[in-house]
Amino acid sequence: MAAQLHPATAQMLSNFRYDHLPAHLQEVSKPFHDLAHRLAETLTGPEITKALDDLWKSKNWAVLAASTAALEGAPPAPAAPQAGDVVLYQLTEADAAGINRRRKDFHQAGSGEARTGFVGHVGNWVAEGEYCPAIVVRVHVESTVTCNLQVLLDGNDSYWATSRAEGTEVGTWAWPERV
Repeated sequence: MAAQLHPATAQMLSNFRYDHLPAHLQEVSKPFHDLAHRLAETLTGPEITKALDDLWKSKNWAVLAASTAALEGAPPAPAAPQAGDVVLYQLTEADAAGINRRRKDFHQAGSGEARTGFVGHVGNWVAEGEYCPAIVVRVHVESTVTCNLQVLLDGNDSYWATSRAEGTEVGTWAWPERV
């Protein structure tokens, strides 16, 4: 944080507390809290206090909208993923080609048969459109939420898919359906 916050800025930051809210409203309020603190850490001047005031109003409207939706029985918006969550990633053609190329290289090099102890990319071939479980390792919250994923493959290796959005097409991730 900056060496010394202006008292008005410090007062505005206290308005972004969210620990007193129910969990479903904390999810709505926390991104506003985080943004407010980032702004206060990097900007100074009277404009930052005005910016925080407007952000606080926006946060209040968002929390009110989420609260109203919950009271009216509307399903809550899906939660943003967090590091450690398991999602399903749909491989692209380029993903599958890269994974299969590394596995082919290992087999063609004869390292598997030589039993040298060299660990290579070994596993079943993959194809475009195939769904694989993936662990979220980093979440980027910008205009859209994207995630860096460690995609678990049917073999001894994994695939790193970076900045992938939620969706239904190849190259995106989705929450697994629960039965």
